[in-house]
Amino acid sequence: MSSIRCPFKLATGPILAATLLLAAFAGPAQDRAAGRELAALVPAIEGWPEPEERQSYFPESLFEYINGAAESYLSYDFEELLVVQLEKEGAAASLTLEIYDMGDPANAFGIFSAERYPEIEGVPVGDLGYLEDEALNFVAGRYYVKLLGFGLGDEAASVMTGVGGKVAGAVKDKGLLPRPLRLFPAENLVPRSEKFIKKNFMGYEFLRNGFTASYKFEGQELEAFFIQAENETAAEGMLGKLLDFFAKDKQVPEKIALGYHVKNRYGQHLFIGRAGDTLCGVTRVPNGLEAWGEKLLGQLKGSLARASAQMP
Repeated sequence: MSSIRCPFKLATGPILAATLLLAAFAGPAQDRAAGRELAALVPAIEGWPEPEERQSYFPESLFEYINGAAESYLSYDFEELLVVQLEKEGAAASLTLEIYDMGDPANAFGIFSAERYPEIEGVPVGDLGYLEDEALNFVAGRYYVKLLGFGLGDEAASVMTGVGGKVAGAVKDKGLLPRPLRLFPAENLVPRSEKFIKKNFMGYEFLRNGFTASYKFEGQELEAFFIQAENETAAEGMLGKLLDFFAKDKQVPEKIALGYHVKNRYGQHLFIGRAGDTLCGVTRVPNGLEAWGEKLLGQLKGSLARASAQMP
């Protein structure tokens, strides 16, 4: 993610998923043994043997498989990749299975969300998934899984969701999507726009682990976010640093009932507040939609309050 400070604009540039899926094989790259947990997720598919040796990649060697895109995965604390080739007996059809161990569900969702396009409908594979032509991407627990087919023809959807379903079914700790994803209000939410930014949130080094979602009002999109800190003190510290930065940059924060309002020199507005250990806010609010921005901030804080009340 970019480290350039760009107030109110979230650095979430989409990664070209098709380019990553078509990455060329680089041959054996590991100097250590592949993890057994990844190997256990590979299903045995009748009529689809593995003609080549499985390949494993680690943080120090991932660039050999997806050179030019490895940094995006490493920014989400990538741990290991297992690549498996499958070929259909008696036909010129093949599958490439990539299983990325991202360490935890938030990281897996983060890289998944960076590569998906909101306009593509989801499919019920894993915790979240989407299918486009002969490519299936999904997240299941801490794993990000990608399937690329060649020559599948009319069977592409059934073959890929079938294989993907078997992989997802072998994941023990699935259904663990990050809690903040359930807190975004449904009203005016742009479907499938949620993202997770692990580092340099909004371009600030002191802001990490931000969840975002897009909302559409009067034909324009605003960006809502949650940042969950370790505790209330840490959350208050992050908020203080952000407000200090605005003040030093001659963007004086205005105290409002729900938190703070800041207008930048480009005519965009930010509304931000804190509820316990979580910051929430709305950014990229254009002139004329301030009321919508403040209303959405109230809805975000309401979601946090209800979630807190439900916790034991």
